[in-house]
Amino acid sequence: MSRAIKVEDYVFQSLYMLRGKGETFSKVVARLLEARLKFFETLNFVEGVLRYQEWKQAELLKRIKEEQTSRRDSTDTREGSA
Repeated sequence: MSRAIKVEDYVFQSLYMLRGKGETFSKVVARLLEARLKFFETLNFVEGVLRYQEWKQAELLKRIKEEQTSRRDSTDTREGSA
């Protein structure tokens, strides 16, 4: 089933320029929608990677602070018993 849609002249010109030889406007729109979906999937993947890296960095900093506190406490205990 096909439907008619109205688009502004500049939109028509843009779609016309993007249209490949023998390609229908429906295929151009479908291709653009698919590209948009892939873009957002990639963006979500990158966002996930960045969030993981931030979490990993925070965990590393937390471990470093815990280790420093542990060493400080160990040193204080040894100095206090001497």
